[in-house]
Amino acid sequence: MVGLTLYDVLAIPTTASTDDVRRAYKQKALETHPDKLEPTVSEQERRAAEGRFRNVCEAFEVLSDPVKKKAYDNRIQLAQKNKKHWDEQHDKRVKTREEWARQVKERSEARMKERADFYENLKRIKEEKQRYVEMVELFYQELRDCHPEWESRRQAALQWKEMADKGQIPRQHTTRI
Repeated sequence: MVGLTLYDVLAIPTTASTDDVRRAYKQKALETHPDKLEPTVSEQERRAAEGRFRNVCEAFEVLSDPVKKKAYDNRIQLAQKNKKHWDEQHDKRVKTREEWARQVKERSEARMKERADFYENLKRIKEEKQRYVEMVELFYQELRDCHPEWESRRQAALQWKEMADKGQIPRQHTTRI
């Protein structure tokens, strides 16, 4: 079947006559009428009862008129025929959406992994640079310890350069360091 039909609302078979529809309507109308509720019921229960009563009235309106009933029966038959096709289309859409969601998740995870790798590499590079700086500084310190005159020459050259930059000595007499 295709969900709850008007026949289900009145609890009658699809082969029911107009008299059967009328009898079922009277019975269901008495059962579902909102005025039959206790005065202490909540507003939500009252609205639900009104909705059920409207459904019973709509079912009676359609099924008691032979023209409307025929049109409704045709729609139900068409829906039953197309249900398989609709279900296949629905399943196809669900699979497509699931595949899309899986791909989005994979791309997101790949981007997150790339970022994590990038920051890990950046951290590693900074650590390597720091080790290199320490190693070079240690190497220069050992050279200065072995040859103390190199440090005095270096200091003199830096002073000459500083004076040349300030314009205290002509540029042509300076040596490049």
